[in-house]
Amino acid sequence: MGSWVIGPAPEISELDERAALYRDKRKAMDYVSNWICPGCRKEYEPIKNMLVDLPPFGCVDCGLKNDAAYEWKITQCTLNGISLDFKTYDQKLEPHCTLYAITAVIDCTRRLEGAQKGFVFSAPFDINEMVETYNKRTGFKLGNEPQDKLYETYDNCPIVMEVLKSDGIAISIGASDVTTTPVPRLKIRSYFRVDPKDVLYITRLLAGGFPVVAGIRHGFLFNYLSDGQYYCAPTCENTSDAHAVALIGCGVGSNGNKTETFYKVRNSHGIKAHSHYQKREFGGDFIVWSSDVTDVWGLYLAQHEC
Repeated sequence: MGSWVIGPAPEISELDERAALYRDKRKAMDYVSNWICPGCRKEYEPIKNMLVDLPPFGCVDCGLKNDAAYEWKITQCTLNGISLDFKTYDQKLEPHCTLYAITAVIDCTRRLEGAQKGFVFSAPFDINEMVETYNKRTGFKLGNEPQDKLYETYDNCPIVMEVLKSDGIAISIGASDVTTTPVPRLKIRSYFRVDPKDVLYITRLLAGGFPVVAGIRHGFLFNYLSDGQYYCAPTCENTSDAHAVALIGCGVGSNGNKTETFYKVRNSHGIKAHSHYQKREFGGDFIVWSSDVTDVWGLYLAQHEC
């Protein structure tokens, strides 16, 4: 598989439409205050979104950035009374972070789409089977693809996306007789790439119900992160060893002497990764600064009933 078809990302009009349809069916910690630009005194209302209303990013006239602090994440929201939280996956020691990050985004998106209709979609995925499917379909070994076959020589995300578009990921059906009962599979309809520097658009995607896959550079201290802790990635420009994660929320905080947007991150190292004593050593989600994100990918699911 040496080619891929990267589709269009959601338009702002689509995000606005989702906000109009579902804002009254959610429960979230909205940012509710208007912001008055200290430079030109122009007043801005919060940005309305499907899952949470966000503070204005800045002034379109004089360019000043809004430094009001806030934070939220999809997993703390409910839609039609249904929690949008989803499981934390565990890739163990395998170099399969891209597949696991995409699976987390698929899981979260599936739960979101189900909640829109008042349903809970939570049947488990068979990721091990997906690894075998990927290897057979591409002729590569997941996580060890030839460099010249990767997107920009380092990113296997579109290759994984193409297999998920053609084959889908299997859904575990328990003790059913797989010889007579077809294994249901959930496919993606299309996928898209987002400029990681377009922070405002990424925050709107997240608030509009589009969790995304992101690449971050990780160093030795990454494994010692605790739940809710800020991660400052290595400053090297090398992206060949970037780690794929799912972005599930955002906020604004103080990064040294500047105000910066950050993202809430769900990793795929199991339920005890990024542990915290207040959770009795169980783990959680950590935080990464927007400037430390190297790549951002999103997806649309195909029509499904699972």
